[in-house]
Amino acid sequence: MAQKAKAGVDHISVKPISAAERKRLEKRIQQKHEKLRRRYREVHDKKVDWISHWIEEGILFFTVRFTDGKCFSVTYSPSLILDTVDLSDTSTGDDIILKNYYQRKDL
Repeated sequence: MAQKAKAGVDHISVKPISAAERKRLEKRIQQKHEKLRRRYREVHDKKVDWISHWIEEGILFFTVRFTDGKCFSVTYSPSLILDTVDLSDTSTGDDIILKNYYQRKDL
C-alpha cells in the first residue's frame, strides 16, 4: 500500500490536510468573509479607484477612494493611558507595593 506524500519545508515534514479538515477550514474562512462583508455594508461591491495613506502630526490617515466619488477613511491616533501609580520596595528582590496612588477603574 502506498504511503501518502508528505509536504516539506526546510526539511520539516508536514502532514497533509484531510478532506474533512479542508472542508472545515473553508467553512470557517467563508464565515469570516461574510462577517467582514457585513461590517461596512456601504463599501461592499464598490470599485476602488485608489488607496492612500499619510501621517500628519502623529496621526495616521488611511483613505480608500471609490470610482463613484465616495471615500472610506480610517484615522488612527496614538494615545497614552495611565494605568497605575504606586510606590514599591524592591530592595529585597520582591516587588512589595507600599502605596497605591492611582489605579484605572477598568483594570
